[in-house]
Amino acid sequence: MSSVLWLGILGGLISFASTAVGALLSLTPTKSGPFVKFKFSIDFALGLMLSAVAFSLVAPAAKNSLNNPKLFLLSLIGFAFGAVVIYGLKIFIERQEHETHEQPQISSSQLVLALALIVHNFPEGLASGASLAGLDLKSAIPILSSIAIQNIPEGLLMVLCLKGMGWNLKKSFIGGLFSGVVELVGGVVAGLLLLQVNQVLPVILMMAGGAMFTSVLIELKEHGSFLNRIKQPQFAMGLLALPLLTMILPS
Repeated sequence: MSSVLWLGILGGLISFASTAVGALLSLTPTKSGPFVKFKFSIDFALGLMLSAVAFSLVAPAAKNSLNNPKLFLLSLIGFAFGAVVIYGLKIFIERQEHETHEQPQISSSQLVLALALIVHNFPEGLASGASLAGLDLKSAIPILSSIAIQNIPEGLLMVLCLKGMGWNLKKSFIGGLFSGVVELVGGVVAGLLLLQVNQVLPVILMMAGGAMFTSVLIELKEHGSFLNRIKQPQFAMGLLALPLLTMILPS
């Protein structure tokens, strides 16, 4: 088996493992209650996701495609595709609720967020696998680290979303692990793609960026005032985590 494929699988495994760690955190008791845990994890994850889009996905993709106009255009299309998939998912769920003319038993925003986490986990796995298999280690470590760090609150967030939808803790935990399996699949696919076309890396990174960016905007828009939400200290911690991590990591 090619080393490129093995590295893609390893990148997917790293993403899966970090998501699994987040899911495991849902099993730990807390005196502050599940709502506080949910609120902290979602605010931090949203900030970290935006930071990852800018520093770990869009920036490396632009750097690797600016000298190739066709590849740069394909990268932009990849970003748009990731955004359209997430936004289309939101529209589909809203239309389904409207057509049933019934009061939803679960929060539509929680359902959108849960599905968005699953959907964008695939390009995240692609990005992890592609970075490890397609970039040098110095460039790959910040991408892998940022995705792994954000996956921890995302794994917790996934479990809490499923619990909010009425699932019991056991099923919610399994659902959180499943969302991580999607990232493993993404890593495998990245390894297979890079075996065929090495220049596909910027497109993969931008696709992940579009999906993540759109899911963050939807969540910020649907939960109260946008300005009040981004002023939360947990959100700021998420935004600053990746730049600080980049400074700490050896260059």
